[in-house]
Amino acid sequence: MRRSAKAAEASQQALIDTIPASVWIALPDGSREFYKRSWQEFSAADSPGHEVAMLHPDDREYVVEKWRSAVATGEEFEVEARVRTATGEYRAMLVRAAPLRDEKGHVVKWYGVSTDIEDLRRAVEALRESEETLRSAQADLAHVNRVATMGQLTASIAHEVNQPIAATVMNAEAALRWLGAQPPNLEKVRGALGLIVEDGKRASNVVGGIRALIKKVPPRQVCLDINEAIREVIALTRGEAVKTGVSVQMELADGLPLIYGDRVQLQQVILNLIINAIEAMSGVAETPRALLISTGQAEPGGVLVAVRDSGPGLDPASLEYLFSAFFTTKSSGMGMGLSICRSIIEAHDGQLCASANEPRGAVFQFTLPLQRDETLPADHAGPMPTV
Repeated sequence: MRRSAKAAEASQQALIDTIPASVWIALPDGSREFYKRSWQEFSAADSPGHEVAMLHPDDREYVVEKWRSAVATGEEFEVEARVRTATGEYRAMLVRAAPLRDEKGHVVKWYGVSTDIEDLRRAVEALRESEETLRSAQADLAHVNRVATMGQLTASIAHEVNQPIAATVMNAEAALRWLGAQPPNLEKVRGALGLIVEDGKRASNVVGGIRALIKKVPPRQVCLDINEAIREVIALTRGEAVKTGVSVQMELADGLPLIYGDRVQLQQVILNLIINAIEAMSGVAETPRALLISTGQAEPGGVLVAVRDSGPGLDPASLEYLFSAFFTTKSSGMGMGLSICRSIIEAHDGQLCASANEPRGAVFQFTLPLQRDETLPADHAGPMPTV
């Protein structure tokens, strides 16, 4: 019987030694009764009871108080703490314990396990750093794409700005003439000055839109009117449409709810889709070149934006790769515009897709939800408790 008991004990010890974690047992009062042999080798602890001394000084009070609370209440125990190894290095450990109770519900033992999670934490931190690098690279690429697109529109934008400036000069000259009349026609002067103010605001809005799209700024989530954002982009592209003989129409639904997103990023998507449509129609001859930008309510909730053109349409064979990075059907294209657009829309919890337009051309449309579950990025999350 003794041999059988010893054999069973040896078998149990062998089983415990194969577990890739430190197994331990504590008495009802919380004092340690047993530790896996490898724990003493790992932490250089002389004996059970010295484990507190192995904790990082900043973690000791928190861990001790939490363990005392678990012992007092009989609730399961779980904590992360830094433990000093035999080499003097501190490594993160996940420590868990559960009570074993008798038939009356009294705790008779605590069974615990301590798992080394230092490598896991380092891997997670490295992943966060790589994700941050990727986000930064994506933001830089999106900014380059905006600048390049605005560069294409230089002549059109100059025309769009010159129009209100020319109107301002004309109205100012008219106001001077009315002031010089005998007697001065103050009513006409007042009207001319009102037009000057309107033209000044128009020019200011165009310039402000250009600066917002070109300036490199961090993402800023705000409540915005998607129809207003679309009108601002159309003002920048109006000259390009006129130059290429494209008729631009808008069907913007009234009463749309505000959406939550980054204005510059969403305007970049709209700008890219409009420019792509204009370029697609520039090679179409003998047929009307029509561009329709529409908005509406999406199902089951949200906002839908669609850009329809009467161009040559989409090659069915290319639909699978249309939003892939570096895929392009243009001779001088980089193949990044649509990929960036999709990334932006998906970052807003929306969807971007393309399909054939009727009777010809293409439709690019995206949906945006009305509300998002806003959580802080990983690098802004609250710090883990110092345990």
